[in-house]
Amino acid sequence: MSIAGYISSRELKDLLISLAALVVAFSVLMGGRSIPGMEMVLIIALGVGTGFLLHEMAHKFVALHFGYLAEYRANMTGLLLAVVLSFAGFIFAAPGAVMISKPRAPAEFYQQDPFGQAELIKQIKNESLWISLAGPMTNIALSAAFFIVLLLSTPDGIAARAANFGLIINLTLAAFNLLPFGPLDGKKIFESNRIVWFIVGLPTILLGLSVYLRMI
Repeated sequence: MSIAGYISSRELKDLLISLAALVVAFSVLMGGRSIPGMEMVLIIALGVGTGFLLHEMAHKFVALHFGYLAEYRANMTGLLLAVVLSFAGFIFAAPGAVMISKPRAPAEFYQQDPFGQAELIKQIKNESLWISLAGPMTNIALSAAFFIVLLLSTPDGIAARAANFGLIINLTLAAFNLLPFGPLDGKKIFESNRIVWFIVGLPTILLGLSVYLRMI
C-alpha cells in the first residue's frame, strides 16, 4: 500500500512516528521541561513538520529523480534520545534518514566502455551532491518564506510567533546539516564539491550560529 505510488505504508509510519517524537521533544524544550499550551504545540508542529518532513522528502524525490531507490527509515534510538534529552533542557535529534541505493551497472557497461567506471564514479559524485543539497536548500527556502511572513505579520500575533519559530527551526536544521562532519549532508557536499560547500554551507552555518548565540 502506498500514497501516490511514492511513499510506502512503512515509510509513512516511520515519518509520522519521527514527527510526533520531534514535536514532543521540542514542545518539552520550549515549554520549560513541560508540555506547553495547545497554541504553542501547533506552532511547534508547523515549524518542525515543515522543516523535518520537507527536508527528508527533498532528499527522497531528488534521489528518485536520478533513478535511485529511496525510502525514509526512523532511528528509534535517536528519537527516544531526543525526547529524553529535551527534559534536560537541550535536544540532539537524529530522527532517521532516507536510505538510498541504486542497482549496479551491468558488467557489459564496463566491457563496452573501458572508461565507463570512471564516468560512473563522476556521475554518482554529481548525483550525490544534488541529493545532499536538496534537504538543506529546502530548509533555507523555508527560512526565507517564514522570514517574509514574519515581516508581513502583526508583531506578537500568532502568525508572527509561528513564522519566527519556523524561521529559527529551519535555519537551525540547515546550518546543522551543512556541517562537514560524520553522516551529515555537509560532509557529502564538501567531498563532492568544496566550492559549493563554501558558497552555500559556510554562510548558512555562520548565520545559524549567530541566531543561536542571540537565543542563549
